Amino acid sequence: MKVKIDDLECTAATQVRKKLDRAVINQYTDDLKHGAVFPPIVAWAENGSERKIVSDGHHRIRAHVNAGLDEIEVDVRVGGMHKALLHALGANDTHGLRRNRADKRNAVELALKDPEISQLTQREIGAICGVVHQTVANIRDEILLRENKPENDPHDETPGPAKPEDERESRPPPTQNEIERDELREACKMIRAFPYEGTDATKLGLSKDDLADLEYVSAWTGHAVIACRHAPDD
Repeated sequence: MKVKIDDLECTAATQVRKKLDRAVINQYTDDLKHGAVFPPIVAWAENGSERKIVSDGHHRIRAHVNAGLDEIEVDVRVGGMHKALLHALGANDTHGLRRNRADKRNAVELALKDPEISQLTQREIGAICGVVHQTVANIRDEILLRENKPENDPHDETPGPAKPEDERESRPPPTQNEIERDELREACKMIRAFPYEGTDATKLGLSKDDLADLEYVSAWTGHAVIACRHAPDD
């Protein structure tokens, strides 16, 4: 349905991206001026309420405003702030402008601030936000460390409360780069174990969205191979 942009609530509470990409907004704006039709954004409204909370589509909204449009196509779903946040945390994980590291971190931090979501396990939160559970654990530890520092001494390096003996690790937790490297290795293992060759992929009946994802992965891996081959040796 068409909704006036002034009636949409674009709150920071459901804005998972650390910041909007100006180049993407400009491209979307130009596309709109040339007649492009974009998929509906997603917003949530509780029964009987005029409040519509945006969970996916902030770039498209800004582009519509820049293009001089006062309405936008919206997929209006039933639910309030909690459902809007749940949807926003995983938005753009598999479509649209891919989330970068800062976006994923921001998603986890928003999830950990939510009274309900923060009670879930690290694996459950990771599944919602599209990250591995170790990323959730690292960010949660950093937040606890910040919260346990004395307010009158921002430079105090004293660690927070010690973990029980059975929760301590014998080595430092992996860095974010190490986590993402291991994720990539696991993904490569899964692809190598797949029973079909690339030429047999038609058996899977892939959709347009599936093909778009494959094109993205193909381009990403191609750039990664080139970059790594030309990187200086350690």
